Amino acid sequence: MEKYLRETPLLNFSDSSIQKLVEDRRWIESPEFERIKSIYEFVRDDILFGYNIDDNISASKVLSDGYGQCNTKGILFMALLRACHIPCRIHGFTIDKRLQKGVMTGFVYRKAPDCILHSWVEIYFEETWYELEAFILDRAYLDQLQKIYVDCRGAFCGYGIAVADFEHPIIHNRLQ
Repeated sequence: MEKYLRETPLLNFSDSSIQKLVEDRRWIESPEFERIKSIYEFVRDDILFGYNIDDNISASKVLSDGYGQCNTKGILFMALLRACHIPCRIHGFTIDKRLQKGVMTGFVYRKAPDCILHSWVEIYFEETWYELEAFILDRAYLDQLQKIYVDCRGAFCGYGIAVADFEHPIIHNRLQ
């Protein structure tokens, strides 16, 4: 389990900004489940959905940017979890670029590769690995999309989201 708690150049949880956040939020003092839930909700809603300059940036940079997408929010999520002694790991695969249509438009969308990297985080809690992915879109962003596409029923793909039920997307962690 030790390797899932290590600091790395990207998961730089000893950075003063991350340590201050952990201290201010009193996450270490919380029971493990509440710690996970609170960190999850912070990354989901306080770090807005947006595209950083690169995917290969440190957790402290994502925190200072105040926004991120699957890969960069995942980096911050993992750093915060590890700072709070929650083992975690990352997985990745490629997704069709159509998922990004709307946030990427025109020339940028046309020149983007057909497949782009997507990642998700797993945490180790009570002897089980759990996949946590729905922290990518903040509630405000999702609410705005639902207002724009109010008539959408069922599946939706675009603007950084792909869900089977656009009216009731799963954005809560799978431990709830």
